[in-house]
Amino acid sequence: MNIRRALAGDVPSIVRIENRSFGRDAWDRELFLDYLAQPARSVFLVAVIDRRVVGYALAFQRSAFHNKAPRAEIHSIAIAPGQRGRGIAAALLKRTLAQLRRRGFETVSLNVRLENKAAIGLYRKLGFQRVRRVNGYYEDGAPAWRMRRS
Repeated sequence: MNIRRALAGDVPSIVRIENRSFGRDAWDRELFLDYLAQPARSVFLVAVIDRRVVGYALAFQRSAFHNKAPRAEIHSIAIAPGQRGRGIAAALLKRTLAQLRRRGFETVSLNVRLENKAAIGLYRKLGFQRVRRVNGYYEDGAPAWRMRRS
């Protein structure tokens, strides 16, 4: 497996993975292109096996408030359904966190569906802790856990 920066040519594969992973909550092509257009504020990585994109992770810089250090947020991560359970998500997240750390981010946060036990377990293994419940976070009204790692 190779992990590298996402490129515009990866977007069709990323969108397929997104649609298969999130269904009607999936992001569209234009949103991924917007993230690609902001490399100074984002970390956008793909995992590649046999020259095929099998997963992606996307983090974005949040603005600093009241003289606090800027924070980063994991906006999305998805692995192709047939490739799950092979450590790809953990590898992508570790690489994403390392890049964020090199850029000077002290705090990284994310939101995850309450019922997504596999993702919550992965995030906990990587040092994230639940901070609070966010009611109505998803478009379908489902709540999320806000998790943070310092």
